[in-house]
Amino acid sequence: MGGGEKTVTRAEVPVGRRLWARQIGAMLGLELRKTFLRLRALPVVAVALLPVVLLALRALAFRISGRAPVPAPEMATFYAGIFQLFFLRLVVFFGCFGIFTYLMRGEVAERSLHFYLLAPLRREVYLAGKYLAGFLAAGAVFLASLAGQLGFAFLTASTEGGAAYLLRGPGAGQAAAYAGVTVLAVAGYGAVFTALALVARNPMLPAAAILGWEWINFLLPPALKNLSVIHPLQSLCPVPVPARVFALPGEPTPAPLAIGGLLALVALLLVLAARRARRLEVSYGGD
Repeated sequence: MGGGEKTVTRAEVPVGRRLWARQIGAMLGLELRKTFLRLRALPVVAVALLPVVLLALRALAFRISGRAPVPAPEMATFYAGIFQLFFLRLVVFFGCFGIFTYLMRGEVAERSLHFYLLAPLRREVYLAGKYLAGFLAAGAVFLASLAGQLGFAFLTASTEGGAAYLLRGPGAGQAAAYAGVTVLAVAGYGAVFTALALVARNPMLPAAAILGWEWINFLLPPALKNLSVIHPLQSLCPVPVPARVFALPGEPTPAPLAIGGLLALVALLLVLAARRARRLEVSYGGD
């Protein structure tokens, strides 16, 4: 080659925010098509629809039995229990586990991780694209589930005055709050399982331990309650659930602190996951 020519290495290629944004956008489109627009997404959708099915069956049972409809305020308290004890703790938890661990571990299972690692792509961009794809897909699925739940809970003959309560009364604000909590739950659990999938070869056992910690949160002293995802989420729920037996007393976290603390946890976990992603290597033999 001529003496005036210069070979440009990957490290010398200028990388800026615009390039990163384009790469993340390309990864989003690829991951959404590859992972969520295929049959493998059906189990997550089925899990997300479980509370919708249960509330639909409840509404059908009321219609068949001819029972008197439940007043809307009473239904609001009943639904608060479903949302906090079933939807957040089980449905969103397991849905996010399936989505985010597959996004990170699926490339190993499908022997395709090396395509990403050999591409001119920063590991932080790789992680951001994976996380955002999971966040958007999981958020859409669980918000759709929430809409179905509220519809069957309040807009059927099983609830007296439910339409007015939900569409023109206090239920409208409660629905907006539930939507915000759902999005934060996806962000929180998504970050937990993104980081977990990068540090654990088999994330199922650590995930079981995390689930146990989330479920015994009501038994923990206030200082330990905050070391969880579920506590700030419960503090943001618009309708409180009566305290259970043996629960230790604790004040709900103020909304700004709950949101800020949860977002700080998400940021910390993603930073740690990004640092771990820098050491990713192609190793298919042990998986």
